[in-house]
Amino acid sequence: MAVLIVAGLDTGGGAGLKADIETVSALSEHPLPVLTAVTYQNPEGVSGYHPLPPEVVRRELRAVKGHFDINAVKIGMLGSGGIAKAVAKETEGLRRVFDPVMASSTGEKLVDDIESLKVLVEGSIVTPNVPEAEALSGLKIRSIEDMKESARFIAQTLKAEAVIVKGGHLDLTDLLYWNGEFFEFKGRKVDGFTHGTGCAFSSALATFLAKGLELPEAVERAKRFVENSIRFSKTEAKAVNPLWKLQRDSHRWRAREELEKAVEELVKLGEQLNPHVPEVGTNFALATPLGEVFAVKGRIVRYGKAVKPVGPVELNASDHLRRALLKMREFYPEVRAVLNLRYSEGLIERAEKLGLTVSFYDRREEPEEVKRAERGTMEWGIETAVKKAGRKPDLVYHLGDWGKEPMVLIFGRDAREVVRKVKELLG
Repeated sequence: MAVLIVAGLDTGGGAGLKADIETVSALSEHPLPVLTAVTYQNPEGVSGYHPLPPEVVRRELRAVKGHFDINAVKIGMLGSGGIAKAVAKETEGLRRVFDPVMASSTGEKLVDDIESLKVLVEGSIVTPNVPEAEALSGLKIRSIEDMKESARFIAQTLKAEAVIVKGGHLDLTDLLYWNGEFFEFKGRKVDGFTHGTGCAFSSALATFLAKGLELPEAVERAKRFVENSIRFSKTEAKAVNPLWKLQRDSHRWRAREELEKAVEELVKLGEQLNPHVPEVGTNFALATPLGEVFAVKGRIVRYGKAVKPVGPVELNASDHLRRALLKMREFYPEVRAVLNLRYSEGLIERAEKLGLTVSFYDRREEPEEVKRAERGTMEWGIETAVKKAGRKPDLVYHLGDWGKEPMVLIFGRDAREVVRKVKELLG
């Protein structure tokens, strides 16, 4: 199935036509990209834009309309009133999702005449954010009730097929008004970059509609798709990542395979490693580039004079090492692996002789507010150790506390590097 995309180009590679193409492709449909304008931007902001002549956009649309069976249309940045009129005429009769882009996320205007956008509202499923809904309806929005009034106005007065007011500027609740009925879609707080969310949402919505989903279900699925696009967002572009699922699955497969091979190498160390396995067991964790963490389920334990993993490599199999690794990655993103061993003075002395950077934290110095907080000790400890070292530590240790066993954490760029450091430490 083909989804027609009418939008502008973000030269920073975060939003616009690129995000639209990635979204439609990630959802297994065929994108038909039609360019309306070129923006001059990077992740810091927009310095300007140039709209194409309306006739050029019209000819782009006619070229694909005459060849492809178009199941839905996503319309984003238009840039000018002339383009808005051309697009409205050429897409008449098609199922349209209209994201009424008026300004960038940093406030730069992206259309010469906001009033001209209303020509595309009629007959479309419109997806404004709160400021855009205010501009289209003339109503101030401060609550869900205000969102309802605005949506009803846009649908009844401007004759939209349906209106989805996105609540990212309020409490993350999106509101759909369709066939005289309201539907609310609660959002989840997700850490990550949000540049391009409007583009990804409207493109995902158009794609799910092209697949034949009813509007409420399409909205729900598009919203969850965008939440994951934020969760796995792209650091380079400081923007959402519509390809998150494809990349996530690929990274998961590679990380699991890498860690399984590294665990096999550890097991071969047998009697050498056995005395260094703590009472609570050893674990080995590896993060994917998207920040998910694999470890050994049940840990690696002493087995006679040898060692053996209790279970397989799985996602989120070690909460402690996961939190330690993710905290270290906040300072040094290139660090992807960590393993814990029993503390001994000999191990620390050997590390220092090898020229490894060693740091520590004292659990007795842990602030009371951290002790009271749920699961805050590991994060505090790693941050303390990083600041003490003043550079990237290879090893971080602590001497324990009441009921807590002394421990050494060995960090590396990947699982192989950690295994190499362990072999060197064991001599």
